[in-house]
Amino acid sequence: MNGPAAPRKAAPVTVARDADTARIIARGGDGLAHGILERTFFLREVHGVTWHRLSPTVLPADQAAVAQLAVARLRAAGYRVDADAECATPTTQDRYVTDGRSIANLAAAIREATSPAEVSDRLEEVTAAHDGILAALEQLLHSLAAFYDGLGGPADQHIADRMRYLAEHRLGPITADLLHTRTELADRTTAPARPGTSLPAAAPAAPAATASGRTR
Repeated sequence: MNGPAAPRKAAPVTVARDADTARIIARGGDGLAHGILERTFFLREVHGVTWHRLSPTVLPADQAAVAQLAVARLRAAGYRVDADAECATPTTQDRYVTDGRSIANLAAAIREATSPAEVSDRLEEVTAAHDGILAALEQLLHSLAAFYDGLGGPADQHIADRMRYLAEHRLGPITADLLHTRTELADRTTAPARPGTSLPAAAPAAPAATASGRTR
């Protein structure tokens, strides 16, 4: 594994088992550190300050190993990590390129664009029908709704309805606006045809066959 990246200026991250709750808790860091934790089975809590707790989906026998993985990823990203003996590890582990990072790279490309045509082209991945980013997010919301339909708890139907509402009434206008934006930017680049230019000539029709099988 590679060594840690250059040290970051963010506050150090503390990862340790809490004596009062017996849960492994992570505190400190910045937004990137929080994202690393959340992709390593930690759940975000916001009560005045942001902190993270290890998800109850992690089996007790695996908790120390998962905490060590989070520490290794944080250290690889350049964070100073203070971990107790259970969570500490001398190793590092480079982070993979996440879906969120891919979208952030797309945003960076839009910031660096120098023409409406470039931005319009970048938006194709966002607005593409069926498998674009927004279409995939709509599928995710409907999948969550279907999942909650099957849980059967007192509040589950309300959550399912909320997910469908977000997909159909909140995400829909965003999709429509971005589709319009992409088209508007593309149309800005459409210049009048230069004198003497014309559309390509149509291809000649294929010869028709006669009853004898010969062409005419």
